[in-house]
Amino acid sequence: MKLSDDMLFGHPVLSHLTDDYVGGVFECGFDADISEHELTLSATISLNCPDLIQLIEDGSAGCGYYLICPRTYHNRLVEMLPGKSRHPFAADQFFGTVVVRPVVWSKEARTGWSSGFLHPEYGGEVDFPASALLAVGEEFRFSVDRARLKPFETIFALAADDQIEPGRIAVDPDEARITIHAHPQTKASIEEIRNDKHGKIVLLNAVYLPAVMEVLSQMRGGGAGYEHKAWFRIFEAKCASLGIDPSDSAPLQDAQRLLNIPFARIDEEKERMFD
Repeated sequence: MKLSDDMLFGHPVLSHLTDDYVGGVFECGFDADISEHELTLSATISLNCPDLIQLIEDGSAGCGYYLICPRTYHNRLVEMLPGKSRHPFAADQFFGTVVVRPVVWSKEARTGWSSGFLHPEYGGEVDFPASALLAVGEEFRFSVDRARLKPFETIFALAADDQIEPGRIAVDPDEARITIHAHPQTKASIEEIRNDKHGKIVLLNAVYLPAVMEVLSQMRGGGAGYEHKAWFRIFEAKCASLGIDPSDSAPLQDAQRLLNIPFARIDEEKERMFD
């Protein structure tokens, strides 16, 4: 169903856009938590209209929200009672703009239904069919860009270069993936460390942190023009989710934020790492 704020109905609808009800309130709030595999939507629905609540309680009406993602053609009605609830969904069902529209709807037709909250122009009684919208809340929108959910490691590649001094690395953002060049011996050491249970923490600090700093440094001032690179969208989405502007960044501080403060993980694991 496509809902809009200028829809017209042949029966009263409780909404912030109409005066069909006097004193009734239908207020809703939503919060979306997105991980790599799951989207969890927290909903708070407040309905202040005893007559509509009675319809819901006796099963004559339903309460909930439409969850609509135009890009993926996802469109479902999620039922919940007024109050608070959390619903998990598969993250791969969503991409781009997601629209949430809270509603109360009739599950059966009613003739001569009355409510003390109805506007006097309705004469105290109304009729409505089954599947009619009885209340419509304000629209809530958020965006899902799964690029920002991909692990940072997916945009990096490691390459051997015998022209680089052992122990050093060089960063090249001009390829499809940000390529970290290292002497063959150093590359082999990095790969060996990666296989250790604590290796990722070490590499985040010793290799990926300076690599991200280098990329941010090259992007400062809007230079370098990496927009056409395959890695750019993921990198840009990661920055946007943290409010980082790569063209005006503080490379050291922002790289630490992008990697979720990597040294803190060494600090947390130091007893096990150096036991």
